[in-house]
Amino acid sequence: MNTKEKIFDVSLDLFSKKGYDSVSLREIAESVGIKKSSIYSHYPSKEAILLDIFQYLTDLFEYDELLNSEDLNLTAKNEILIENPELFYHIGSEAMRKMFSQERNLKIWRLIFIQMHHNDAIRDFFQNEILVKPLLFWNDFFTILKENGIIRQDCNPELLAKEYYSFPIYLLLEISANYDDISEGHLDDFFKETEEHAKFLLNCVKVK
Repeated sequence: MNTKEKIFDVSLDLFSKKGYDSVSLREIAESVGIKKSSIYSHYPSKEAILLDIFQYLTDLFEYDELLNSEDLNLTAKNEILIENPELFYHIGSEAMRKMFSQERNLKIWRLIFIQMHHNDAIRDFFQNEILVKPLLFWNDFFTILKENGIIRQDCNPELLAKEYYSFPIYLLLEISANYDDISEGHLDDFFKETEEHAKFLLNCVKVK
């Protein structure tokens, strides 16, 4: 691990435990074992470290992993979505479970939930990356299913997207609230419940 990576991990650990505003660059430097001035060789400010943490999490998001696969052309991707929407959801669910299995990522989520009401950058990140973008994705998901007669025509894709995504948001809150007690077994149980919820909702609106 190079110095910049150490600064990243130490900052994340301190931010997630004490809150972003309560941590100084001097404290970060002391925890890393370097001088405060040395941080500026890697990050111009404390906020730059926070933005780097957000970018790291953004890069992990894989809601459109299947759609972006280079191994499938657009027609094949749409066929998989239409023929097996449960598989489509499962791929995203597995990507999220994999992400949560890493302690570093759990710390980021904890940081977001404990600080989003005290820091504009964190609140904006939560609003845009955690709420808006995933909801747009799932709205497109249900729109495609509706256009292809998979779900009933009286369904509202936007409302379905909110309902579909509400359980994962609950999951995020529960994991963050129980950060110190989360184990691999707990994660497996949580994500099993999310997939059961997704299948239940989809079955309720599918054309029989």
